[in-house]
Amino acid sequence: LSELSDPDVEELTAVLYGPEAPCEVPDLPVVHTEAFFDSGTIGELWKLQGEVDRWIIQAEQSVPFTVILRDRQATFEPRILRRGDPVNYGEDVPRHFLSLFVDGKPAPFEHGSGRRELGEKIVDPQNPLTVRVIVNRVWMQHFGQGLVTTPSDFGLRSTPPSHPELLDWLANEFQSHDWSLKHLHKLILTSQTFRQSSQPPEEETRHRLALQTDPENRLLWRMNPHRLTFEEFRDSLLAVTDDLDPSMGGKPGKIFEAPYPRRRTLYGLIDRQFLPSTLRIFDFANPDLHIPQRSETTVPQQSLFLMNHSLVLERVRSLASLARQHTSNSRQAIEAMFQHALQRSPSPNELQEAERFISLAETTKPSDVSPTTADWQYGYGSYDAAQQKTNGWTPLPHFTGQAWQGGPKWPDSTLGWVQLTAAGGHPGNTRDHACIRRWTAPRELTIRLQSSLINEPEAGDGVRAFVVSSSGGLLAEAHNHQQVSELNVPKLKVHRGDTIDFIVDIDEVLNSDQFLWEITVEEVDGETLWNSKDDFPQSLVNPLNAWEQLAQALLCTNEFMFVD
Repeated sequence: LSELSDPDVEELTAVLYGPEAPCEVPDLPVVHTEAFFDSGTIGELWKLQGEVDRWIIQAEQSVPFTVILRDRQATFEPRILRRGDPVNYGEDVPRHFLSLFVDGKPAPFEHGSGRRELGEKIVDPQNPLTVRVIVNRVWMQHFGQGLVTTPSDFGLRSTPPSHPELLDWLANEFQSHDWSLKHLHKLILTSQTFRQSSQPPEEETRHRLALQTDPENRLLWRMNPHRLTFEEFRDSLLAVTDDLDPSMGGKPGKIFEAPYPRRRTLYGLIDRQFLPSTLRIFDFANPDLHIPQRSETTVPQQSLFLMNHSLVLERVRSLASLARQHTSNSRQAIEAMFQHALQRSPSPNELQEAERFISLAETTKPSDVSPTTADWQYGYGSYDAAQQKTNGWTPLPHFTGQAWQGGPKWPDSTLGWVQLTAAGGHPGNTRDHACIRRWTAPRELTIRLQSSLINEPEAGDGVRAFVVSSSGGLLAEAHNHQQVSELNVPKLKVHRGDTIDFIVDIDEVLNSDQFLWEITVEEVDGETLWNSKDDFPQSLVNPLNAWEQLAQALLCTNEFMFVD
């Protein structure tokens, strides 16, 4: 705006419309501008923000965006907030570098927020701390322990470096190559220290002297074996059968829900409030705390995971199938399995023991569990008619051996009457607790669906049923009361991981809503047939065959679990 002729009006205009005017709402997120609005307006703004967030989270494709840091046009001096009250200001706190590292009184920052000046101070060549910390952490990643064993504490109480001259030399080398991490990694990985063996010296005298002088190997007279972190272990399981997806970027996924994604574990979804217990078992860093270095524990739960978790069993079966797929005899299959799992051929003794193990195990009674049983899941949720999709699908937590339900007692105190059996089931007390039988496509194929739904009791007003595809929406629906409803789909193309939900909920009232529903999924121009009754689990135990047990043994060895 041009300057006004009246100085008083001009001064008032500057207060009302200038860059620091209290009447101008800053162009900032809602969380930073709540003080400008009343409670009702704030609530509406958060609703709109929630819609934007949900759209981003639920988008089928990743929404391209980046995070930037931009200074405000109008800067202000930070002030002490008395008792943390954002409207109860105390004294000004000028922006400046840490006074501990400055002789005398530090000069205030002069440009914008001061972030750039702070960054320049941190990476100043006269500041040796930053570069030493970075170099030490890179060294720690490659050797398991830093030259300084307290990577977040370089103060007076920290442990002294094991190789102080080496730490300073690496720091100078890092700085002289424009802070290139690529150069630093290459320098370390091509060094004689990194390439040495973890085996002790062959000469007994040298070995004895090394143990006496440096029993903890702080001086690195040999290489330390490195146990895989959970992320490295899971990626290795997928890489063994060439199933690891190396693509970069995109939305995170839930890595502990079937069908298990093939993406690198780096892209696993981390919910800080509900961190999966498996990650805690394998010493995953607490996302709520500053963890400079992970712990490394050995606990029984880790062995139980390797023996029983469905993710491991899936990979074990995949390895066994891959090894036997292109081989003509058992010896070739064993050699192929060793090559996939350990990248080497078995020794003569290992080959003999593996052949003997297979021959003995194959004489046992084979499992009578149908392989198609694993493609069904049993849960509850609700049907969204507007979106034609399933909402809030959650696995039912308790299996009696004959039914999936909310708990040992039926009805359950929390989930009510919801139940699924081999022949049918019962919906929950409300439409938010519909029973859902879920079929997941194990590969890309074309199928046809045939099913018959029956609600026999005269009492009540019957049930509602829906057949919903994760990729195609509503496929069929029916309101059934004392009749037979055919819910069929003559032809449907599905991709690996697509789901089809068979949903049943109450109509208007909860009264005699038990039902029978037998479902058949048949592969068109194929031989695979899924039947909800025949595939219903009679036992939670699906034992591994001999080849799968051998594959599991290889994937549990120290040779697979360690980088040596």
